[in-house]
Amino acid sequence: MTFILSIGVYVVLNACGQLLIKMGTLEMKQVRSFQDLLNFKLLAGVGLFGLSFVTWIFIVSRNKLSYAFPLAVGLGYIGVILLSIVVLKETATLWQFVGMALIWMGIVLMVLNKANV
Repeated sequence: MTFILSIGVYVVLNACGQLLIKMGTLEMKQVRSFQDLLNFKLLAGVGLFGLSFVTWIFIVSRNKLSYAFPLAVGLGYIGVILLSIVVLKETATLWQFVGMALIWMGIVLMVLNKANV
């Protein structure tokens, strides 16, 4: 699996896991016992989050952490915001969009710099 593909898999698993965890918590009224945590969306989200962790181990075992981490976190941040807007109907501020644009520019600079090394 190439670096970019593995980062993409990690980001999708992580962002979808975060989304499902949020959706699962929206279905809960209160958490009084462990039983209250057993709903499908919450468990599916934890499962995807776990798979993203396994993918992350694969990524960092073969790549520089100083390169992989900023890419994964930046793309994950953008992915979670976009999924929250589309699926959860959350609103984003202008500053969040400015932040996403700056993160995207940083990611592009990192990738271009890696290509020139």
